[in-house]
This record gives sequence, C-alpha cells and structure tokens, in this order.
Amino acid sequence: MNLLLPVTAALAGALVYGVTGVLQQRATHRTGNSDQLGFIRGLIRQPLWLLSTIGSIAGFALQGLALGTGPIVLVQPLLVTGVLFAALTGFALAHRPVDWPLMGSLLLTAGGLAAFLLMARPAPGTDTLTLRDVLPLAIGLFVLLLGCLGLGLRRHGLSRSLSFALASGIVYGVTAAVAKVTIGEFQSGGLGAGLTHWSLWSLVVLGPLGFLLNQNAFREGEWVSPPLAVITVTDPLVGIGIGVLWLGESISGTPSAIAGEVLGLAAMALGVWLVAHRAPHLTPSAEPDEAEQQSESRAVQRR
Repeated sequence: MNLLLPVTAALAGALVYGVTGVLQQRATHRTGNSDQLGFIRGLIRQPLWLLSTIGSIAGFALQGLALGTGPIVLVQPLLVTGVLFAALTGFALAHRPVDWPLMGSLLLTAGGLAAFLLMARPAPGTDTLTLRDVLPLAIGLFVLLLGCLGLGLRRHGLSRSLSFALASGIVYGVTAAVAKVTIGEFQSGGLGAGLTHWSLWSLVVLGPLGFLLNQNAFREGEWVSPPLAVITVTDPLVGIGIGVLWLGESISGTPSAIAGEVLGLAAMALGVWLVAHRAPHLTPSAEPDEAEQQSESRAVQRR
C-alpha cells in the first residue's frame, strides 16, 4: 500500500489547520461579548475570519483526500502536527526569536507520533458503515455532547472553554470517520450512491456543529492554549477508536506494540500540551491598537 499520498495530504491539511486556527482565534476575540447570533454576525464581518474559514475548507478537502487513500488510524494522528504549525505561525506573526523549550516540546510531540505509528503499523479496513452499525456510536456521541454542553453552559471562563473544546474534538473525530465512509461510497457506488447515502447528510450537520463549537471554545477561554490542546488530542483519539472498533482497521496488538503505542500517545499528548502553553500566539495579549491606547492613557494619568 502506497502511503505517500495520504501522508502528504494529511500533513498539508495539518499545516492549513494550524495557520487558520491561529487566525480564527484572533478573530473570535474581536467579536465582543454577544449572543450566538451576534457572535456569528461579528465573525462574518471580519475579512480575516472569512479568509481563514476558506482555508479551513481547503484543509478539510486535504484531510478528505488523505482519508480516501489511507487508513484513518494513520491520517488522524498526523493531523496532530497542526498544533506544531500553529506554534510556528505564532512565532512568525509575533516576530519573536526561537523559544528552545518550545522546540523541545515540538520534538516530543513528533517523537510520540512517530513512535505510535511505528509500533501500531496501521492497516486499512472497510469504508462501509450501515445505520444499524452506527447507532451505538450516534447514541454515545449524543450523550457525550449533552454532557459537555450541559457542563459548559453552567460554567464560565476556562471550564466552559474546555467543555466546548472537548465537544468539538469529539465531533471532529466522528466527522473524520463519517467523511471516510462518504468518500468510500462515492468511490464504490458513484455519484448517485454518494449523494443518497446517509453519511453525506450527516456531514452537513457534523461539519458546521464542530466548527461552531471550536469557535466558541476559542472565544470563551481567556487563554487559547488549553482548548487547542484538548481539541488536538481528542480529535485523533476519537478517530482512531472509530477506525478500529467500527471500520475494521487494525493496529498491532502484541504486548510490546501496545506498550509502545500507549507511550507514544502519552508523549504526543504531553508534547501538544507543552507546545500549546509555550506557543507565543496562545499567550493573551492586547491588540496593538489597544496597547497603544492603554499606554497613552497611563501617560496622561502620570501628567
């Protein structure tokens, strides 16, 4: 099986997701405190947000190409590199020198990812998923989302942000699996089969839902680092779980392989967490114009 195309497409998608994630996070903090309708209107009015959203669509297309040509247990972990690209984007936009602790975190994340893939040796399964097969998955998703949203709506600040981030990561992971099934239907049955299959219409709901939860996670938290880490780790873990349990994909199950896989995932999660906390674009700071206004105000007060 040639893995060059899915690996390249997944890494390209991660690059796009990383860059657009930074831009979207900046846009969400400029909308002010308003209701959901006002929040959406505020985002739409921002050219930066619109441009980054178009980029996210391109990233999803690249992810779809990767899922259509490779197993989900390979594609989803590669998307974790998006947080690395986001960190580098933050350095570039902030015009800051290299932060060596961050570079160590990047190496830890990449090493954990490489260790997982090396030990797991993912193999493809089937792209078929019937409604009867997916019913337990749908029920589990619904219960988890209700729990996350219920907790988030009762909390404020960081707790609400993390609740929305967990919900977004779950939806993104399920969306990846459903997208793989949809692509398989188009490939095997043609245009007619793809357009009439339930998975396509599930994407119409899941895609915008995950995106909206993502934007709210960035908006509600004072710091973007915790929700970014939660989304980045939850998405591939959910995707891997669905790939193995529902799509018949396989990973090595020997005791040594399982130990290596667990350690690799743990290192990857720790690395992502460290990257998210060290990345300059995740540090809350005032916008340039606000900083200038505050400086002028302090100067007037001193006079």
